[in-house]
Amino acid sequence: MHKKYFFFDIDQTLGVGITKVVPPDTQYCLDELQRCGHFVALATGRLQYDAAQFASAHGIGSLVADGGNSLTVDGRLLQMEGLPLEPVKALLRDLEQRRQPWAVVIDNTYDRYTPYADYPRDDPHNYMNTLVGPVDIESLQNVYKVTYAREKAGKSPAPTHGLPHLPFIDDTYLVEPVDKGKGIEKMMALLHANPHDAVVFGDGLNDLAMFRKPFFSIAMGNARPILKKRADYITKDVDKGGILFAAVFLRQFNRLVDRHAH
Repeated sequence: MHKKYFFFDIDQTLGVGITKVVPPDTQYCLDELQRCGHFVALATGRLQYDAAQFASAHGIGSLVADGGNSLTVDGRLLQMEGLPLEPVKALLRDLEQRRQPWAVVIDNTYDRYTPYADYPRDDPHNYMNTLVGPVDIESLQNVYKVTYAREKAGKSPAPTHGLPHLPFIDDTYLVEPVDKGKGIEKMMALLHANPHDAVVFGDGLNDLAMFRKPFFSIAMGNARPILKKRADYITKDVDKGGILFAAVFLRQFNRLVDRHAH
């Protein structure tokens, strides 16, 4: 067996929606891949603490989390970096002047801190604990995520300061690292593995950075069109056996490659 290194996004790739519900056939594939000696890891934008809870529940010990900024191998957190601090502070200063409520995640927990008692947090999909109190922008040492209320209709958006922005729940923006590909490259180097042996699965815009060579890229049937265009293979939807169909395809594909190699 030629060992492969599988990296899976969570929401809408392993889990249905953002419910963390993993279809039984998907769980079977994860277990079988590891039983056969392959390396299985998550590749997610979620904070390491959050991703680790999901990984543990589904028998996965390794993960590239924080959009590529943290690496965990066999349950051990090896690296974790925050967002670039000066651009984050500049963004927060702008938001203060514009009176747009903001919150920051400054430690590896579900907690986010905001000076705004009215910070939007009604969406039932919200998983963060919103803690209200003074936050000194200039004293911040690490910021892993920023969320802030979107501008009102007709008002120009705040400068991004080069930080990646994603639409988020509660009519807010989410600022978080998005280079999962860079994180996978770091992980493969740590494992002394050939990057050509990496297989990545995803569905959304924050997966674009890992859909690059030399990785073999698989888009879910429910993936964004731009991701499908970059994919080496498009499987079925997450809730229609997508991971299982991809596993069958890869098994047949690798057998064909091995046959030609010999």
